[in-house]
Amino acid sequence: MSLLTAPLRPLASAVLCLSLAACGGGGDGGCSTCALLAMTPNAPASTTTPPSAEGLPSTENPGPATDPANPAVPVGPAVPAEPGTPATGDPAPPTPGYAIGGTLTGLAANTKLVLLDNGGDALTLAANGAFSFAAPIAFNTAYAVTVGTHPLWQNCSVSNGSGTATADVNSVQVNCADALAQVTTLAGSTVGGSAEGTGAAARFNAPQALAVNSSGTVYVADANNHRIRKITSDGLTTTFAGSGIQGWADGTGAAARFTWPDGVAVDGSDNVYVADGTAIRKITPEGVVRTLAGGGANGGFTDGTGANAFFSGPAGLAVDADDNVYVADYYNYMIRKVTREGVVTTLAGSTTPGSFDSTGAAASFSGPKAVELDAAGNLYVADYNNCMIRKITPEGVVSTLAGSTTCGFADGTGTAARFDGPYGLAIDASGYLYVADDGNNRIRRITPDGVVTTLAGAGVQGSTDGIGNAAQFSAPTDVAVDAEGNLCVSSGNSIRKIVPVR
Repeated sequence: MSLLTAPLRPLASAVLCLSLAACGGGGDGGCSTCALLAMTPNAPASTTTPPSAEGLPSTENPGPATDPANPAVPVGPAVPAEPGTPATGDPAPPTPGYAIGGTLTGLAANTKLVLLDNGGDALTLAANGAFSFAAPIAFNTAYAVTVGTHPLWQNCSVSNGSGTATADVNSVQVNCADALAQVTTLAGSTVGGSAEGTGAAARFNAPQALAVNSSGTVYVADANNHRIRKITSDGLTTTFAGSGIQGWADGTGAAARFTWPDGVAVDGSDNVYVADGTAIRKITPEGVVRTLAGGGANGGFTDGTGANAFFSGPAGLAVDADDNVYVADYYNYMIRKVTREGVVTTLAGSTTPGSFDSTGAAASFSGPKAVELDAAGNLYVADYNNCMIRKITPEGVVSTLAGSTTCGFADGTGTAARFDGPYGLAIDASGYLYVADDGNNRIRRITPDGVVTTLAGAGVQGSTDGIGNAAQFSAPTDVAVDAEGNLCVSSGNSIRKIVPVR
């Protein structure tokens, strides 16, 4: 068989064409001869011939034949587009987005700050340091960082907070500092008595304890009037239960009787609990009063259920999410617990006064006057005669958070701080405690780490409204916190309100 069989004819034509071109053959530079050779019929493109004995290479898939009437035209190199001009048919490049952020300083522990960018894209910050909003800003778009919500009892300011984004922004500066306290009078006056009314027209007689429900209604243990009073958010005072006649009687509204009520608390269903003489009473939202535990003319100490339990001078109360009531049992030097069924047990302390930190009955108190619960179930105690604020874990372990048995006045941390008869306690959503410091005529604030500062009060007895230490209190006996973090204080014969200055 000849070497120039059908499968090898294109290769042979190419070799012959190259030879003629090299020798100058053909008046047209070899193009005619090559064209004629290229028109020689080929075998199908898929035909493959193995190598011959003479070593000529085989031809595999040489590709489609060329149409003589429509020869292929070589494609030259692509011409680049002008800079910045998208190639025809290509999608436009995305518009770049730039991050907006900066640095936060001064935020108090356990608090939160909400920042806004252009009135939206809310960013909640719980720690100091660098921050960045989630949504990027388009090129050449304005941004404006503002404070959406201040932390409780702090004011935050923004600098370098606005401009036009042409690159990532990380120069926004946010700084937080403690807010000043504005003290006003919500209800009552320096004149004692018993009268319903709005604001200063109302009269109280030695109000001892306060509690605030979720809608902002304030309940007052009006001790010398033997009543439980109610103050709406706009300052209207009415009598919730009791008639003004001393006694022990369950009943509805004015048919019930109290004897120097000294503590009050409210649960999530707006049931009100009252430490009354030697008993713990419960009042429904409709004003129906019944005795939950304790009672009797003389009191004493006994754990038990209902009337079989005894207290001696129960004072401050706190209620947990399961409606267990915690009682500062003043003359028994104990912290007691009452279940919703009226079962009374002793959580910590004994009938022997002291200031010893320990667990359960091995710990000691001296005149515990108020109790308050945090979100983790820890209980705080205003240990009146010891001039200390104590802490009790859910397991009954007692420690000293702030203050010492050396009474006095000093801001500081832990035992370096001084109180003089801490009488009332409250706690806010961030875990900060507020103390009605009776002997110092001041309202104090304690961080979760035990750092004590003075929020309001000049340290002298009086009834002046004002900001910070320009305000005066008259032996404040209790403090309560509303849902917004504002404070109410029982002082003299009036109920005061403290809000941050914004």
